Amino acid sequence: MKRGRLAWLISLAVGGAALAACRGPAREAAAGAQDSARQRVLAFWSRFHGATEARTRRDLGTAARLYEEALLLDPGHEDALYYLGQCRREMGQPEAARAAFERLVESNPMSARGHLSLGALLASPDPGEPMVLAEAERHLRRAHEINGEETGPVVRLGEIALVAGRPAEARGWFEAALRTNPKSVEAAFLAGYLAWEEGRPTASILRRLREAARVEAPVKGVLNEGDRRGSRRSAAPPLSSPLGRLLFGEPVETLRVRVAAGQPLLDAGVLEQWRAVRRLRRAHERRAAANGPAPRDGRMARRRFY
Repeated sequence: MKRGRLAWLISLAVGGAALAACRGPAREAAAGAQDSARQRVLAFWSRFHGATEARTRRDLGTAARLYEEALLLDPGHEDALYYLGQCRREMGQPEAARAAFERLVESNPMSARGHLSLGALLASPDPGEPMVLAEAERHLRRAHEINGEETGPVVRLGEIALVAGRPAEARGWFEAALRTNPKSVEAAFLAGYLAWEEGRPTASILRRLREAARVEAPVKGVLNEGDRRGSRRSAAPPLSSPLGRLLFGEPVETLRVRVAAGQPLLDAGVLEQWRAVRRLRRAHERRAAANGPAPRDGRMARRRFY
C-alpha cells in the first residue's frame, strides 16, 4: 500500500514537472504573439501619422507611399484608404484613386464618404479623369441614402440627371439643395438655367441667384454689448472641396470671380454663362455616351428629394 502511494506521488510529481515544462513555451509563445501584435500596431500608426504630416505639407508622394505601407499592416483601415485615394487623385492618378476608394467601400459598404468620393471622381469634368455617369450616379445615390443630411451628393446628382436628359429630376435635386442651403450658388444657377431653357420668366430666378451669391462678411473681433453687425456683404467663397470640380462648376466660378471683383451680376452676364452651360452639357453628353450614358428609362428615377 505504501509502495503504491509512493509510486502515485512520484507519478504526480513527474507529471506536474512535465506540465510546467509545457506551459513555459506556451506562455512564451503567447507573450511573443502579443509583442508582435503590439509592434505591428505601433508600426501602423507610425506610418499613418507620418503620412498625415506629409499630406499636410503637401508632400503627396511621400504621403501616398506611407499610407500604402500602413495599409500593408491594416488593409481595411478606412482613413488610410480614403486619404490614399485623395492623394492619388491630387497627384493626377485617377485609376489609383478609384482603386483606393473602391477598397474603402468594399471594406465598409456604409462609408458615405467612400461612395461620395467615387461618385465625384466618376462624374468629373477633368479630361484626365474618367466620366462614367451611371456608376457615379449609383455611388452618389448610395452616399445620399446613407447620410441624407450630407448635401455633397445632391447638386452632383442634379448635374448627372441634367446630362442624362432628365430635366424634371434635375430640377428636383437643385431645389432640394436650395431648401437645405439657400446659399448654394451652384443649385440656384443650374435651376435658373433649366427655367431659362424652358422659356420661363427669369426675373425672380436672377434675384435668387444674386442673393445666393452674397454672404455676410465675417465679423472681425468680438462684439461688445451694443455693437451691431455691419451690413457689408462679400462674394461667397469659391468651391473648395476634396471632391473636385462639378460638371458645370466652370460657369459658376466665372460668376463668382466677377462678384469678388465688385462687379454686379448683370442679366447679360448670367445669360452668357447659361449659354456656356448649354455648350458644356452637349460636350458632357458626347463624352458620357462614349463611356456609357446614365440610364434614361426611369428605373433609377424613383427617388426622394430632401
